[in-house]
Amino acid sequence: MNRRLLWGAVLLVVGTGAAAEDRNVWVLLRDKAAANGGRVVWNDLGAERSNTELDLPVDPAYIERLRSLGAEVRVRSRWLNAVSVRVSSEAERRVRSLDFVRQVRPVHRLHRPSPPPPLPLSPKGAAPLDARQDLYGPSFEQLAQIGVIPLHDRGLTGAGVKIAVIDDGFHYVDHSAFRARLRLVAERDFINGDDVVSDERDQPVTGDETGSAQNLHGGQVLSLLAGYEPNRFIGVAPDAEYILAKTEENRTELPSEEDRWIAGLEWAVDLGAQVVNSSLGYNVWDDGSGYAQADLDGATALTSVAAALAVRRGVVVVVAAGNEAQALWHYVTAPADAEGVIAVGSVDVPVGAVRAPEIAAFSSRGPTADGRIKPDLVAPGQGVVMADLRDGDYQRLSGTSFSSPLVSGVCALLLQAQPDWGPVEVLAALRTTALDLGEAGPDTVYGWGQIDALAASGLASVPPAEQALLPPFPNPARSGLVHFPVQLAERDNVELSVFDLAGNLVFAGRWQLLAGVHDQPGRAPRWEAAGDAANGLYYYLIRSAGFTRMGKIALARP
Repeated sequence: MNRRLLWGAVLLVVGTGAAAEDRNVWVLLRDKAAANGGRVVWNDLGAERSNTELDLPVDPAYIERLRSLGAEVRVRSRWLNAVSVRVSSEAERRVRSLDFVRQVRPVHRLHRPSPPPPLPLSPKGAAPLDARQDLYGPSFEQLAQIGVIPLHDRGLTGAGVKIAVIDDGFHYVDHSAFRARLRLVAERDFINGDDVVSDERDQPVTGDETGSAQNLHGGQVLSLLAGYEPNRFIGVAPDAEYILAKTEENRTELPSEEDRWIAGLEWAVDLGAQVVNSSLGYNVWDDGSGYAQADLDGATALTSVAAALAVRRGVVVVVAAGNEAQALWHYVTAPADAEGVIAVGSVDVPVGAVRAPEIAAFSSRGPTADGRIKPDLVAPGQGVVMADLRDGDYQRLSGTSFSSPLVSGVCALLLQAQPDWGPVEVLAALRTTALDLGEAGPDTVYGWGQIDALAASGLASVPPAEQALLPPFPNPARSGLVHFPVQLAERDNVELSVFDLAGNLVFAGRWQLLAGVHDQPGRAPRWEAAGDAANGLYYYLIRSAGFTRMGKIALARP
């Protein structure tokens, strides 16, 4: 399958000069220091520990002891209470004898087959399905197929939701899909040890990235989520906030390793990620090491354990199911087997919606080793349009790597519409409203079916027929925050100005909004009065191409 790794945290880059006998291993620790000065016993990889206990740091005394024995620390995992280290065989023997070490196990690696070949960008001259197709360009078909367009019409574009993408890098700086509104919270290159995830020259580990495939796959995934170039291409959640972790060294002769994934997951959750997209998976490496199919029980692979812990902590984790259906492996890969994680398979994009979508031949099948249905859902992943980062245009590629971000973006739209939901509610909404494909009921090919974003949101209503300004609220404003709801029949720019009674401008704001009703906090234009703004009456002027309105609002803060 075409898989990419998503992790980053307290990763220390390891040099390339280690002896051939050295290897990377996990050191699982028996306990950690509690806040009250006691010890917390750790014998279950964190599954039975509280969130407070998960967040306790790995004991620094243990880390220093490991270093004193010749272990080079790579990653610390608070959740697993573990450290990944690079050790010689002699150092590993000494580490195993320590009384605070519960277990030593290898750091497993990622097998990375070639992706399916690219397809032509043109959709064979299909007639437009909708008047809005010009706005979305060739991305219209894949978004319309999963019910995203109506949610955009209602103003749901991911605003206020944090999405973490963990991948091989993100060469976003030169492409027009990212110039208008890419909202970055944080970015980190855990391979080379800096805060740049786009192309650089003379990198200590990845060298000259401008002439390699490093940073391409992650940028393609990111474009499906965050891309915004009207009349050419629009992603699922262009107004979400993004956390980017570059963790996979993209040279085919070197495997990627799972400790970076786990580190990146913890890092992203620390930064407030509400959705995590992971377009990769782990199984068997070329030398026969790695996970076996019997390990896909959701509780064996450390990546799956960490993913399940993230879900338990309230994060929606979306993982590509894998491209293994035609390979000997055949099944989904870790961490797609994790309980609560949304594993995503791939279907095609029937031009003109002349038939139901069909499973892609490469899309990995279930079940898990313990008999659970996977994948959970499917989304377009065969001939999907995304950014062509080197040429500056757009291209069609295939793989469950590209089904996964479409679902991650939809999850962000659902969280914007239903901010009280968590991963359980999001998964339940997607499953119960999915388009059932294949055999009746959930199965191990399509899961519960193809996602339907509009149906899952519970907002299946008709867009407004005309532009209008709704009454501002609250009025009077006792917190200093006033919302100005609007309804738009089409995309428009909305401008808000607020004046004091002397006619002085005290606030000016401008929003570009999609068609729909923008009447909820976080979606409506707003004025948050500065702390020195006096209580009393203020005038407001709000206008767009379709309306202009003036009125009064009052501040009445205690």
